[in-house]
Amino acid sequence: KLFELRRSLDTYEREMGFDKLSEVEKAVLEFVMHAKDANITKITKDQYFLKYSLSTIKRAVGVLLSENIIAATQSSADKRSMILSYNLK
Repeated sequence: KLFELRRSLDTYEREMGFDKLSEVEKAVLEFVMHAKDANITKITKDQYFLKYSLSTIKRAVGVLLSENIIAATQSSADKRSMILSYNLK
């Protein structure tokens, strides 16, 4: 059953064009798509991402930004924070 889910996820990721991303890049992207007002701080505080270093998460965000998969806009509440959002294609 677990392998069937993995295969389905692989097919879905290929269809969405995310198959070239690393596992951490996919996880960050999924978090950004799921979470309201996602930012690097929220990502690092999520239980799932405790196994990744801050630099790994920042690198993944950088890749997603450079590939124009996500966008970063300055938060109106906290000017130091950049809100991450999925770029609809």
